Amino acid sequence: MRIGALLLLGACYTGARANRDVSIAWRGRPAAELDDRWGAPAQQQGPVRVWTFQTEHIELPDFAAQLHPVAAVAHVDGPGISGTAVAQGTQLDVAWHPGELLRVHHSAAALLDGPTVIDMQGEALHWGPPNDANIHWGTLLGAHVGMGVAGSAATPLPSGHVYVGGMLTPTMGLVGSYSFVSATGDAGAVIDQAAGIAAQYWPATRIALRAGPALILASKPGLTDFALKPGASVGASYAAIKVGTLALDVYADVCGGPGVAFGSLGVGVNLN
Repeated sequence: MRIGALLLLGACYTGARANRDVSIAWRGRPAAELDDRWGAPAQQQGPVRVWTFQTEHIELPDFAAQLHPVAAVAHVDGPGISGTAVAQGTQLDVAWHPGELLRVHHSAAALLDGPTVIDMQGEALHWGPPNDANIHWGTLLGAHVGMGVAGSAATPLPSGHVYVGGMLTPTMGLVGSYSFVSATGDAGAVIDQAAGIAAQYWPATRIALRAGPALILASKPGLTDFALKPGASVGASYAAIKVGTLALDVYADVCGGPGVAFGSLGVGVNLN
């Protein structure tokens, strides 16, 4: 399990890979769009515009102490006395390095040809791609709340869904998801749950589709006869509001297995 997590982290789409694709996405775009997305540049020299930001890192104090053997040699030569005396002991070496605050400056530079961006260099990922570019990177987090129904209880009650994972490519991620649906009917209330692993795919920057196997914990009306069943979970969402990697969306989530089906509709917040 730990090896799988390490492999996933190693394959996560972020850092230099994502920065390269964000830089490429700006090529051929209007400079006015870049200004709207990133704000005014810190510097402009002819056809080059430069944006900057600063990060701070704290280097903690460091203390080290070490004992090591030492020897002192003395030669004695006098009337009736001649020889060499050796004395051994230890010496304590102490090293102290005070902590310090390190400030690192970062930048991204756009080269313009008239009103058009023809190249981008530097840390473009910090500011992000054009709003309509279908590029997603790093960690995936999401939480949804809504109303759910089940096959044996059709009156909706509050339900929800959460997921966490990471991007593997600009449009494909891998997430662990959990769905919770409550509903009621003439025979009583039902609570159904599903947990699983799913692929999450963006066919467009605001549309996400999710599907994968799941383990279902189903109940019968009246909250009786809870049973574990194999199944699948699928979902879809549309980001009505998207600012950088933060999205507010509407979603649909459906889970099913042998003799059980349930789902929910609602709204949510996502980091993707």
